[in-house]
Amino acid sequence: FINALVGVRPRERFKVVVVDVRSLKLLNRVLKLSEILEHDVARIEKIENNRKDDPSIEALYFLTPSKQSVDTLIADFGGASSAQPRGPGGQPGGRPNRPKYRAAHVFFTSELPDKLLARVKKSGITQHMKALKELCIEYDSHGNRIFLTRLINRPLYRLYSPLVTRGFNDELELISKKLVNVCGALKETPVVRYLLLDQETYGDTKARPLAFLFHTEMDRIREGMPKDADDKPQTELIIVDRSADPIAPILHEFTYEAMVYDLLEIEDGIKYTYTAKLGSGEEEVKTVQLDDNDSVWQEFRYKHISEAQEGIMKQFKELL
Repeated sequence: FINALVGVRPRERFKVVVVDVRSLKLLNRVLKLSEILEHDVARIEKIENNRKDDPSIEALYFLTPSKQSVDTLIADFGGASSAQPRGPGGQPGGRPNRPKYRAAHVFFTSELPDKLLARVKKSGITQHMKALKELCIEYDSHGNRIFLTRLINRPLYRLYSPLVTRGFNDELELISKKLVNVCGALKETPVVRYLLLDQETYGDTKARPLAFLFHTEMDRIREGMPKDADDKPQTELIIVDRSADPIAPILHEFTYEAMVYDLLEIEDGIKYTYTAKLGSGEEEVKTVQLDDNDSVWQEFRYKHISEAQEGIMKQFKELL
């Protein structure tokens, strides 16, 4: 995304960044607002909100490839979308054929389905578009070694319950796409190994079908990946599913991280808001982020509660 910010250089210098709910969460995981604004960004707008027309400025759209976001993009430039009501003159909702911004540089977080791409082409807004690219970064980063696909609610139920018979393959296909996004970002073409258990004993495992779906998706982008150096060790992707360890979800860890999530209200997995009392007696609401920029969090998050408490108190006394 930083490359996109740097690469979009309008004649008037400044640009607007337009995001949707999902893509904004992805940005918040890796960038601060100030880091985005310093790349000649006049403001950041949510595509779901009512936004004023500003035909004097170009817009960088950073969107998830969803029908809602694509339809709103089309409406921003007076294009025809079959999902929107027609008004006088054949325009959606009667809107005049006037673009909201001077031009659009469109970047999707992952692959745009053929159906939605055809929708964009048919709408007639391509004349206003200076770029249309797929960044393939649709995954949530949690620190420098962990990422989550965050695709579905109640994943254990949706993937393993015998009562759920619809959408199973769709869920695995989405997961495989997100795994490919990660490999693309890391420029890795891994060998895939997956867990294969006896079906009569362990039931229908999900590792094998996910491995084959991943391999199919990976073949799609493999040609565009850089060739590995001869001395570089081969990367391996090991796929296991919950059937290999059904007990772990009901166990409780005794780490500093587990204690924080148990006792505090953490928003979006990383934000903690609290009220601080100032020296003047006034109160101020503050928000901190539990991420790689927090040295205390990075040092103690995986340590046992007693060890973390001792270490934090030692650092606190050193400040006094």
